[in-house]
Amino acid sequence: MAGLRLIRTYSSDTDEDEDKEKKNIAKKNKLALPESILSWKGVLHHEEVTDDPLDHDGRIRSFKHERGNWATLIYINYAASDCLHTWMNSVLKELPVKGDIISKLHISLSRTLVLKFHWIESFAENLKLLCRRFSRFTIQLTDVRVYCNEEKTRTFLGIYCQNDDGILKCLTEALNGLLAEYQLPLYYKDTSYHISFFWCLGDQQMYLRKILPSLTRSLNECLAENMEDNYINVDEIQCKIGNKYYAFELR
Repeated sequence: MAGLRLIRTYSSDTDEDEDKEKKNIAKKNKLALPESILSWKGVLHHEEVTDDPLDHDGRIRSFKHERGNWATLIYINYAASDCLHTWMNSVLKELPVKGDIISKLHISLSRTLVLKFHWIESFAENLKLLCRRFSRFTIQLTDVRVYCNEEKTRTFLGIYCQNDDGILKCLTEALNGLLAEYQLPLYYKDTSYHISFFWCLGDQQMYLRKILPSLTRSLNECLAENMEDNYINVDEIQCKIGNKYYAFELR
């Protein structure tokens, strides 16, 4: 019996030695991670995002960036003709302030809103149903006006847009009703529909107002030579939520 125990002990010790040897070989064969990778650090999920105006040509966010909040805008898309693009670029030579021509043109139908993630699906669906209630309409371009955002951090030049049949006003009122359901800020009380085509930093209204008559005169000359550019036929409403774009047809 003693001999049998010795055999078992020897066998057990041998197995343990073999296991240790296999582990040592595995460790030697295992590639070590480079120091550059070992130095990597993950970003905390709730780390606050710092917005640097230098990354946006000096522009400042109108609201703080927070996870789960989606910047939202309801608008009418506008594609300017070559003639109007040429006119807009020619305006830069006449301006007393430095700024830039806006490349993506539109007519805002809401403020820039903050939409919660869990609202997006229902908000988009309700907006779609709302648009189906309204007929297509026409907008006329009239004159050049100056605008400034609420924070007085940016000033804009825009082409004023007029709708004679009242559909645009009724549509805006209906949109305000939808925004109220989500406890979102309504559109401006004294609505001035326009296509912003130029922007600059700061409150420059005083300087730009002086040249509005000459800008309107040159705009009207351009429109007189290209009558088709006087009007915009609106058949759908756009909505941008975060990086997603929606288009809702009017009836």
